[in-house]
Amino acid sequence: MDEINKRVLSIMEAKQLTRSGFSAALEVSLPVLTHISSGRNKPGLELIQKLLTTFPDLEPDWLLLGKGQMFRKTREMPDISVDLEQFKQLLSHLVKLQENEAKVLQYHEILHKEISYLQDLDQLLIQNQSFLTKLPQEFEEIQKSIKSKLTSKD
Repeated sequence: MDEINKRVLSIMEAKQLTRSGFSAALEVSLPVLTHISSGRNKPGLELIQKLLTTFPDLEPDWLLLGKGQMFRKTREMPDISVDLEQFKQLLSHLVKLQENEAKVLQYHEILHKEISYLQDLDQLLIQNQSFLTKLPQEFEEIQKSIKSKLTSKD
């Protein structure tokens, strides 16, 4: 029996499948597997493709060339829990900063309105002061006018 035939049968054993289960998983007829296991036929390209798509963990170099391991090395996921926790803390800090910024902007708007109102009041004070400085003189003139009218009748 050819080596590639042995590797196909090794896959069936590693996956713990019967011949009928293996043929059903690959969607090939049972006689195809029988001919491969007896050495009468080698697996064709279609069967190789079905093996690789049905069992994506198979190492193609091992299946085709007999090199390396039967199954691809599973890549271990790195532990990123510390990074995720730091990310979570930074996100929380960012949310607080945004909330604080919104409060500052709101307060800034209030202060800006107050400053504008104070400027309007300043203008009013300036006008009042101008009027108040003229007022004693106007009183004096009115008083003189009254005195002159009162004294002239005598």
